[in-house]
Amino acid sequence: MRKYQVSKREDDILYVLWRAGRPLLASEIADDELKLTTVHTTLKRMLKKGLVQVVDFAKSGNVFGRCYEPSMSMVDYERDKFSNNFAKNAEREVTIASMVEAILDEENEETVRQELDGLEQIIKEKRERIRKEREREAMEKG
Repeated sequence: MRKYQVSKREDDILYVLWRAGRPLLASEIADDELKLTTVHTTLKRMLKKGLVQVVDFAKSGNVFGRCYEPSMSMVDYERDKFSNNFAKNAEREVTIASMVEAILDEENEETVRQELDGLEQIIKEKRERIRKEREREAMEKG
């Protein structure tokens, strides 16, 4: 789980890169809302945080530029973002179960069935991992 904050601009750039599905030059990321100088500055911060990585160089006009891609999948990023936000709720007024319930209440019946099947599989696998871990710990102790 990532422990640092991701700015709105960093978040925007990550989504541009994921949507592109290929490494991009800073000039390809820039648009009307994200000016090129802002993109360069933000990418530099993102490299330091480990959010993006340089994977290639390509010709951009008369010079070569770095090609960037996210250093994690969108699923991993969203999971980290959710976990970080969830961890901030110290009182636990909102539980994982209540969040899942609220999300599923917004879906159609077929989608809910599919999601419940997936959740049941995740729960089954997690319970099995916990059981095996306990067995391993018991064997090490005794």
